[in-house]
Amino acid sequence: MRIAIVGGTGFVGSQLTAHLAEHGHELVLVARGSRSHAASAAAGAQFARADVVTGTGLAEALAGCQAVVNLVAVIVEKGRQTFDAVNRQGTANVAQAAAETGVAHLVQLSALGASPDPRFAYLASKWAGEQAIAISGAPHTIIRSSLVFGPGDGFFVKLARLVRRTPPFFPLPIAGDGRTLFQPIAAVDVARCIALALERGPSNGVVSIGGPDHLSYEQIIDVIRAEVVSLPRLKVHVPVIAIKPVARLMTAIMRDPLVTPSQLDLLGRNNVTLPGAVRVAFAFDPARFAESCGYLRRRGR
Repeated sequence: MRIAIVGGTGFVGSQLTAHLAEHGHELVLVARGSRSHAASAAAGAQFARADVVTGTGLAEALAGCQAVVNLVAVIVEKGRQTFDAVNRQGTANVAQAAAETGVAHLVQLSALGASPDPRFAYLASKWAGEQAIAISGAPHTIIRSSLVFGPGDGFFVKLARLVRRTPPFFPLPIAGDGRTLFQPIAAVDVARCIALALERGPSNGVVSIGGPDHLSYEQIIDVIRAEVVSLPRLKVHVPVIAIKPVARLMTAIMRDPLVTPSQLDLLGRNNVTLPGAVRVAFAFDPARFAESCGYLRRRGR
């Protein structure tokens, strides 16, 4: 197939690009920046410049494609790159372009827990994007994923940095009670799920995926600690309400803050589906986080 990957040079996109290229698909990598041109050339793919927020260039990028995968989303709001602009309106623009150009299948990567609950702005924006796809008329499959891990991820790498930089004589800070459940899934396995969904064709429904384990936030910290530092560490639980002012300040002054207020809000609800969800939906077993997080040992990340 000729497949457009919107956000194809990003974290999950690079894994998906490699996987689809190995299987002989013709790829169009759609992105805003010129730096993506080199990445697409290296992958043997065509590059198309487009902006999901404004919709500029999307129809031209998708023309002649049998399928499109939308991976573009933000988890940290900066300037005009807001949850509403990117996760909702950007998805709506991709869906509209897919419908207008006659794309036979749109695969959207969404998030477990997507819902209209305004207390969780990120998840509400992902839900709104899903609704935009549903009303666009574009044949589609929506894949809701739990937290995705792998080299270049935006969550586990930051936790590893926090663990590594906490002085040995200081306890590791755990936001909240540490009991919120997550189901980490490897980026390479997310890419495989998307590729299989493309092969099957549109379901016009939602598929939920996650790794094989339900891990609490504190268990994730324990796994990372064992990976990046050699000795056990004391831990201290810090109320989320006490961390939020610091998170607001970091978000305001840092280009890549360790944590944002909206991410802290997500500790208020579990982010899991069935442990065997990938086996049921796609007939393979994804990697376990504890056995696949060696990349976190790298210094400087």
